[in-house]
Amino acid sequence: MSAGLERFRITRGPAGRRWILREGAPLRPDADPWDSWLSGRGGAVLTTEGGRSAARVLSLGPNEEVVLRVYRHGGFLAGVSRGLFFGMGRPLRELQVSEFIRRAGLPTPEIVAVYSKRVLPGLFRSCVLTRRIPESQNLRQWLREEGGNPASWGPMIHRVARALSALHGAGCRHRDLNLGNLLSAPTGIWIIDLDGARLKPRLRIAERGANLMRLFRSLCKESGRAEPLSSRLRVRFLRHYAGRDRRLLSELSVWLRRRWRVESVRRKFSRKRRRRI
Repeated sequence: MSAGLERFRITRGPAGRRWILREGAPLRPDADPWDSWLSGRGGAVLTTEGGRSAARVLSLGPNEEVVLRVYRHGGFLAGVSRGLFFGMGRPLRELQVSEFIRRAGLPTPEIVAVYSKRVLPGLFRSCVLTRRIPESQNLRQWLREEGGNPASWGPMIHRVARALSALHGAGCRHRDLNLGNLLSAPTGIWIIDLDGARLKPRLRIAERGANLMRLFRSLCKESGRAEPLSSRLRVRFLRHYAGRDRRLLSELSVWLRRRWRVESVRRKFSRKRRRRI
């Protein structure tokens, strides 16, 4: 069995179907319900905001809900591939990354199952089921509701900074770090959708910074503000992120200041160009 999958059982079925089920999960390798879920039927739509496809909530029993996400391509391939991938490498990598960072103590929802179905020779369509985090909302939703009060930004910045510091400290670079992939819950900040995430022994400053800039651009977009963070809030975020590591704080601050200047110039140029058009 592949590394990181010791707590799962793999079952193969007809027509190239494959289930990877967590031990003890109340799920069976029956084709009909899984094919229905893979086609976008069953359960309730969790959200239609962001992402490549709407996530759905399924009930596995009393007080046990899971979130189903179908794997999709982004960009140009989205309209061409129809969610088809070569082999099962993508869901397997996400499962391994998820198990690794969970064992490191990081808050990411437990993956319950992965299901793949062969559609054409060598081409599969897949989905993943993760446990739903109770009383949670993504930061896009938080920004539109509680985040309307500037007084709430300070505590949230502290929580997000510490969660991302732990993620990067574990050597994990999130492929799509945006407000929709961070959940706020009474238990803390949870990091979701690790599809495409990569693990390294150690992340370089540029890798950490690029990940944080991706989140910053998401904040700009969702808030509708070119500069949503004041200098004071930026410094607060970085101090919480770096903790007692002064070298990390210094190097990351220098890298981000350069990138913020470039982003500021790019946005000003983009606004002027739109006005001319």
